[in-house]
Amino acid sequence: MSTVISLLEKMGQDASLRYADKKTVTEQLDPALAAAILAGDQRQLEAMLGAKNKIVCMIYAAEEDEEQDNLTVLAKAV
Repeated sequence: MSTVISLLEKMGQDASLRYADKKTVTEQLDPALAAAILAGDQRQLEAMLGAKNKIVCMIYAAEEDEEQDNLTVLAKAV
């Protein structure tokens, strides 16, 4: 797996590898992994590497303090 991560890291750092020939990209990898990378098959890569891509975004609303509440009440009264 470390060879895959190293290759992906190298590809991310060197834009010229985006258009590199297959031999350059796949010479150090298992053929199945190489095929998944070249095809851009995220799901197959996740399955082969035992990784899952799951992103969760959350927003936690901050509590207003009492001073802010008092200012709001005063502003409404004016």
